[in-house]
Amino acid sequence: MVTDKPDSPHLLISKMKANHMLIAIAASDDDKQPDAKDKLKAAFAAAKIPAEVEVYTGTLHGWCVKDMPLQNGKPIYNQPDAERAWGRLLALYKTSIA
Repeated sequence: MVTDKPDSPHLLISKMKANHMLIAIAASDDDKQPDAKDKLKAAFAAAKIPAEVEVYTGTLHGWCVKDMPLQNGKPIYNQPDAERAWGRLLALYKTSIA
């Protein structure tokens, strides 16, 4: 979501017409690009769009999808954190769509 290219998603945040955003980041993605969350937070703040940008500790990319294959013999899906993230998303929908 954050690259050095001119079409990087984080640079398009100012063009969004959203009243709130939720960005749930896998820990493995954060390990690869630890500054991305800060750039996302700054872009949302500059655009005056409320946003929750959270890294889910101990998770792997794809952790919210039940049928993800094993990675190095370990499950990618993380039920407790997936339920927490889906719960946050549903709560956001309830307040945004109502």
